[in-house]
Amino acid sequence: MGVAAVAGRTPDGETLGSQGLLFYLGAYGATNLAAFFAVIAITNRTGSDQVSSLAGMGRRAPLLAIVLAVSLLSLTGIPPTAGFMGKLFVFSAAVNADLTWLAVIGVINSVLSAYFYLRLVRVMYFQEPESSEKAACSPSLWAAVGGSALGMVFIGVAPWPLFALAERALRGVGS
Repeated sequence: MGVAAVAGRTPDGETLGSQGLLFYLGAYGATNLAAFFAVIAITNRTGSDQVSSLAGMGRRAPLLAIVLAVSLLSLTGIPPTAGFMGKLFVFSAAVNADLTWLAVIGVINSVLSAYFYLRLVRVMYFQEPESSEKAACSPSLWAAVGGSALGMVFIGVAPWPLFALAERALRGVGS
């Protein structure tokens, strides 16, 4: 959608599609890093990558469960997450480029994805764990989880620095 909306411009001549696309890539990258680092930490401890191994993580590893849950909410596009801001910018660029139909499809896709992402949150917080053993991870993995989670939250709460960086990057390539 961001690529299709590259032609969209504000009345001032700014390229919203390019900025929105770069912002979305940054937000999506931070969100996915946080999610994957949390999943790696959980699977290292449980020895399984099955959805059922997430059961009870809200009690067994509360911080990891929170990071994964917020990441999943962000991927769904729920405010005030990085994913929401990324989708907001890309959808706005699509509407500005007279691609409203594409933005509507994107919103429908986001709603449908909520079923799959929120199902994982339900498993983590509302299903009984197979084991009551606490899930822990190494300090380096905690640093990766924490750093990516902070980036994801920062982009969701204060999106303008990343949006300004995307704008500067586009000026540098003459778009």
